[in-house]
Amino acid sequence: MTVRKVLPGEKRRNMSNREKLIKKINKAFADGDAEFISKCVTEDIRWVIVGEKTIAGRKDFEASLDRMKLGGPLEISVENLINEKEKCVVEGTVAMKVNQAKAKKYAFCDIYIFPDENSDKFKELRTYVSPIKDNQSI
Repeated sequence: MTVRKVLPGEKRRNMSNREKLIKKINKAFADGDAEFISKCVTEDIRWVIVGEKTIAGRKDFEASLDRMKLGGPLEISVENLINEKEKCVVEGTVAMKVNQAKAKKYAFCDIYIFPDENSDKFKELRTYVSPIKDNQSI
């Protein structure tokens, strides 16, 4: 996983515990670490993959994570992370294996929703995904 560097003139601020957790979750997605991700969700987790499907409940969420191991993310690059109260928004790119010989790159935006601003388990994940053409960047 790569993280955007601080640009000249920008001030670096200390990362909150929530931001650190979200970065660990994204790394776990890239590494296929379903066990770690599963520990970070509530029992009534909802994963809305906008325009595709909704996964509800821990059991179905964990089954989806297990399927990701077969053809899940190869690399995740986080461009922006915004943390505000009970929500955390992550924008970036992800390379996914589409078959044995080919990977495809997508832009994504994940919105993690926590029960409250102090919780370390998220109750909803809204994922927006869009394919990136070979010569296009975000």
